[in-house]
Amino acid sequence: MSGINIIKKFHGTVTTISAAWAGTNDDTGVTVSVLGYTKLMIQYITTTGWNRAGNIICLGAFRQNDTFVAPDDTVENATFGVAVTDDTAYTGKGQYYVVENITPYTKIVWDNTTAGDTGTMTVNIMPFNE
Repeated sequence: MSGINIIKKFHGTVTTISAAWAGTNDDTGVTVSVLGYTKLMIQYITTTGWNRAGNIICLGAFRQNDTFVAPDDTVENATFGVAVTDDTAYTGKGQYYVVENITPYTKIVWDNTTAGDTGTMTVNIMPFNE
């Protein structure tokens, strides 16, 4: 046992990623330690004029310096699509979703599918336990 009592840990610290993600992939991403948590809540918000589409992808690794890899299909919601119209389609201009069965280290990357040049996206991620 690692000595982390997950029963006493409910919500973790929110990490904010601000990115233009202007029509290109972001393979470097942002790495977050989610040790002691079992799920990850991800919220994205687009600014007015957002005109690109793509996928927010959660990669995982067991150790901080390991190679981050895509999860198997059994990991629910590890890839989440963002549409060109998300700046107007949703109240608050975004959505949130939950990724289950996360690894101790998670990296959030962007896979661009439709190029664009205006608007930005802010991504907030928060680990949690049920």
